[in-house]
Amino acid sequence: MEGRHWLIVYDIANEKRLNKVAKILSSYGWRVQKSVFESSADENTIAACKARILKVIDEEEDFVIFFFVCEKDWQKKESYGKKSVNPDGNDKFVIL
Repeated sequence: MEGRHWLIVYDIANEKRLNKVAKILSSYGWRVQKSVFESSADENTIAACKARILKVIDEEEDFVIFFFVCEKDWQKKESYGKKSVNPDGNDKFVIL
């Protein structure tokens, strides 16, 4: 299955969990803000990402939101200021 576009937003209350979540997300996408990542991945890959994150977070204190963005809307994305796109110039990632 071809990669789909995702916007992942999170707020983690504990610094240790925060660092773990950020590390997990960095292997699935690229950071666009401190608590926001973009990703292009298929459903199975995102499911694996979610499973890893659920093992780390405290659902009473933390939250992570995965927004699926359709191709049509993804193409409408506008960015200003500091470059906030995949720094490698492609949407391919190696999941470790």
